Amino acid sequence: MFSKKKENSNVFAVDFGANSIKVVKLKDVEKNPTVVSFGSIPMPQGAYSSENEQHKKEISLALSSLIKDLNLGTKNVSTSLPDSSIFTRVIKIPAQKESDLEEAVFWASKRNVPIPLEDVQIDWSIVNSNTTDGLTQYDILLVAAPKLLINRYVDILTLAGLDPTFIETESLSLVRSMSSLNDPSPSIILDFGYNSINLVFAYRKNLLFNQTISTGSSVITKAISQEFNLEEIQAEEYKKNYGLDANQLEGKIYRTITPIMDSIINEIKRIINAYRSTNIGDLPSKIILVGNGSMLPGLVLYLAQNLNMEVEVGNPYSGVYINPELKNRMPVLLPGYAVSIGLALKT
Repeated sequence: MFSKKKENSNVFAVDFGANSIKVVKLKDVEKNPTVVSFGSIPMPQGAYSSENEQHKKEISLALSSLIKDLNLGTKNVSTSLPDSSIFTRVIKIPAQKESDLEEAVFWASKRNVPIPLEDVQIDWSIVNSNTTDGLTQYDILLVAAPKLLINRYVDILTLAGLDPTFIETESLSLVRSMSSLNDPSPSIILDFGYNSINLVFAYRKNLLFNQTISTGSSVITKAISQEFNLEEIQAEEYKKNYGLDANQLEGKIYRTITPIMDSIINEIKRIINAYRSTNIGDLPSKIILVGNGSMLPGLVLYLAQNLNMEVEVGNPYSGVYINPELKNRMPVLLPGYAVSIGLALKT
């Protein structure tokens, strides 16, 4: 979406989440990706999606504080955009000459993107192609991001004294960190965030389809808070400790959470059916959970039983090297770093 040529080893990644800001820096990305530094800081309250100039300054100050502590040695930074605000779709371009592809993508964008093209920045890449008799049919990943959104992120990074070098969508970062070239069939990367859940359908490092559910882990916290008249900080601890374990606290937390989870599961089924209706081939065989919400006790079993699919918690660090000293300081919530790791792996 936004790119300036820089040496990747001298660029660090920032993931602006609704609940926290995460930073990761890698070295030797192309040959032996190695974690140099990482860290997180809370997102200033009410600032995440705000256009208020004061909130932008608060985010930039929080980020400045974090990177000062991490001593990253560079001002070159990459970041990702929330998928809930972006149009992403794999479209088919009819068989034609390669020289005509760019124009064909432009007209396909006019037909498919629900926002005037002058208000968005378009990016696209070839996912698949099939050539017959000199003409090629293409599957194109089309991404359209509002220019206002891109400018907001650039403004925040610039206010922090940084040099933005690359911006992409969260779903592309997730596919890079969590998808495998050896996958026998498509998988769903389920990013369980604070405000929303992002479902990314991927196959062998390619993004096939994605959609956002406007319910996140904060809804669960608020439900527990209201049901038991608790402060949200205490409700958050109840959620983290007991979650979907029906044997804890006489099942009281479980019974509070399950109506929300059942609503989420119905949405996941709807999205899988939408994918099925527009794609020919294998259906996803498993769900890979990432995001801080993925650590909810009992979540893996509950999803597996209700969706009749294999479910596992993803480890975004599986493809990178971490020296033992640094590994001892790694956060417990490893899946929460899936976006930032994928962004840092960009070459």
